[in-house]
Amino acid sequence: MEALKKIRNTPVSELMQRDVVTIDGSRTVAQAIQLIKSREVASLVVLPRNEDDVYGILTVRDILGKVIDPGENIYRDIWNTQVHDIMTKPVYSIDPTMRVKYALRMMNRLGVRRLVVLRGHELAGIISEIEIFRAVEDLPSVAQVAL
Repeated sequence: MEALKKIRNTPVSELMQRDVVTIDGSRTVAQAIQLIKSREVASLVVLPRNEDDVYGILTVRDILGKVIDPGENIYRDIWNTQVHDIMTKPVYSIDPTMRVKYALRMMNRLGVRRLVVLRGHELAGIISEIEIFRAVEDLPSVAQVAL
């Protein structure tokens, strides 16, 4: 129980992915798919266009729901659709000092699976449910459970 409390109170900076894969919003969805495939990630952080702009995010779910099957009588293709056209923006972001339990509550309340971590206006990382789940999986008591 103490180990779980420790995870809940850990700053997200200790669990976040620091090597965030980014993309320019003017790139095509086909280019984004290639980047997702080559880097083996489920999302890309879309860079701001200028200093007055904000970060966005493009997820596999965005591509599937907004391009591959966007609905009846809506036609987009991966070669001519730009990332800016389908990304989620602004992205929900948090400070690296936020504790994991509050990040999880925020994800649940907002219905998202990941949050961009910003230090001021600089991209510091990304935290997703997966990183938090992996921290729980690695607890000694979980690893020793027999099935």
